[in-house]
Amino acid sequence: MFNEEPTILVVDDTEDNLDLLEFALKRKPIHLLRATSGKQCLEIAQEKTPELILLDIQMPEMDGFETLKRLRANPITAKIPVIFLTAQKKDVESIAKGLALGADQYLTKPIDTEELLVRTKMLIRIKKAEAELERTKADFMAMLVHDLRSPLIGIKSVVELVLDAPPGSPLSDDHVELLQSAHGSAEKLLELISDFLDLSKYERGNITIEKSNVPVSRFIEPILIQMGLQLKQKNITVTTQYAPGLPDVHVDPGKTEQVVMNFLSNAQKFTKSGGAICIKAEMDPENKDGKFVRVRITDNGVGIMPDEIPTLFSRYKQASSAKTVKQKGTGLGLVICKLIVEAQGGTVAVQSDPGKETTFSFTLPVAQG
Repeated sequence: MFNEEPTILVVDDTEDNLDLLEFALKRKPIHLLRATSGKQCLEIAQEKTPELILLDIQMPEMDGFETLKRLRANPITAKIPVIFLTAQKKDVESIAKGLALGADQYLTKPIDTEELLVRTKMLIRIKKAEAELERTKADFMAMLVHDLRSPLIGIKSVVELVLDAPPGSPLSDDHVELLQSAHGSAEKLLELISDFLDLSKYERGNITIEKSNVPVSRFIEPILIQMGLQLKQKNITVTTQYAPGLPDVHVDPGKTEQVVMNFLSNAQKFTKSGGAICIKAEMDPENKDGKFVRVRITDNGVGIMPDEIPTLFSRYKQASSAKTVKQKGTGLGLVICKLIVEAQGGTVAVQSDPGKETTFSFTLPVAQG
């Protein structure tokens, strides 16, 4: 069922056809608008912006093809789904022409109202999904431009200040501090570019996995050493728990380190000073045949809202909690982690109790023989 009654604009130069359709849809969850010409269709579409237009091809003065051209040329009506009405199913030429002009589908007369309802629901869902994707891309591009622009401005400013120093003069402590700041900005740019390159490679399947049998600690302990200073600065306590007798896993150690680094960085980022993080590795309790190890990284930070979890591993998505921290990212890190884990035969998951704790986990195949 529809969440609300969609508005359909039906365009047909024969009043009887409109009367019959309106009668057939009388008890259906649809609000019907009528137009008896292409000109009237354009006027109503611009004023009412219906969710769907049912457009007859054969009309005097302005036929369906010309009407569709004008609908698509108007920014207000350009994205309204249009279903063409044809008099006969074998009118291949008209169908092909209509689809080429931007019609979404076609129906033949007489109209099957149940089929119309199904197609209406489907097209509305598609258009809503497309609109959401466009909004997501726009938000991401705005964030990306900001993230790229800020470090570039910083680097440019530092270079200009150093160049303004008298020729041959030694670098002062202030200059060294500025250069360190520029170096940090350059590292941020490199991180952004690396994320894009990695995602592009992984999505095209151009990822080389070099597996070997290694203990779980092989790709956890090095990351704890690398992040030791950051964790110490925030006074975050990290504990590790390895289940007794845990077998080796068959993975690419380097790429699995990247997964741990990303999940642990997120945990550190969203955990307040004095907080705690626990890394736990055990046989996957959901896999009874003992073929997978599950690694869980749990923090007692701000958490993630339940409605955001389903899209957390989608491109360009960031949880709303990301707005509360100074460290920003592209929203691509979690997508890359998911692709790495799945390329090795595992799965990723996340559970969160907002304000209490969040757990990111992933499974990896046990080494065989």
